[in-house]
Amino acid sequence: MCTVKIESFELEKEFKKMQENSMVVIMTLDIESIKESLADHKIIALIIPDIEYNEGLISVADVLSKEYNKILYISVDKSYDTLVSEFKQNKINTDKFYFIDCITRTVKDAQSTKNCAYVSSPRALDEIQTTILDILRENKIDAALIDSPSSLLTYYKRTNVLKFMHLLMTKLAVANCKCIFPFQKEGGIPLKRSVEMFTDKTMYLESDKSGF
Repeated sequence: MCTVKIESFELEKEFKKMQENSMVVIMTLDIESIKESLADHKIIALIIPDIEYNEGLISVADVLSKEYNKILYISVDKSYDTLVSEFKQNKINTDKFYFIDCITRTVKDAQSTKNCAYVSSPRALDEIQTTILDILRENKIDAALIDSPSSLLTYYKRTNVLKFMHLLMTKLAVANCKCIFPFQKEGGIPLKRSVEMFTDKTMYLESDKSGF
């Protein structure tokens, strides 16, 4: 009886291991397809399951850091300090990134640095736009990632966000800069559909929770 229990326990462990390995492979394959798509398309809309949104963004940032020399990371609601901490935990080279932090100055004063520009608030859309354009003029940016377009809906009407996104896409295209616009799968659907009309490709980052 004891032997049967031990064998059952070992089989369960092996099954769980297979599930974990399968999930990793699926996520890796999707990330690899993003890398391949960026080679042929300038602007990509990336749809990520809500529960895996942060993990997905980290994976995308990792890919960009390995493929490009300088990446512009526009963060609407996550601080520069938080992002740097997360990147370092995942062994992502932060020197490859130039950050725009839209949230820190809403709670404390912060001076811009060589790789981070602070704007006053996510509500300061004109300031965010001007900062992006200044960075594109003054630096050779190879790729950009905005986290996230849907977050701007907290502060602006959809039409205003859409105008901002369209202008941003135009400026990035002129600068010959690759760009990923990530969206949570269940959030901001009207904006997501509108933005998809202007992107070169829409991709879905999925992982099978069952492992199969």
